[in-house]
Amino acid sequence: MDMRDFSVAKLSEDALDKVKSMESELGQQTADDIVLIAYKHTENSPEGEGQNG
Repeated sequence: MDMRDFSVAKLSEDALDKVKSMESELGQQTADDIVLIAYKHTENSPEGEGQNG
């Protein structure tokens, strides 16, 4: 798998809140600063964007 097959996911405010909540929960469990990053799989297309773009 090639990282060029992925792009940063555009998340709704609700989804972003869930990611932040998960970061906080994992941080408390591990005593580490946790940062989650959302990527989406992009299919190779002439425009360079995936179908979920």
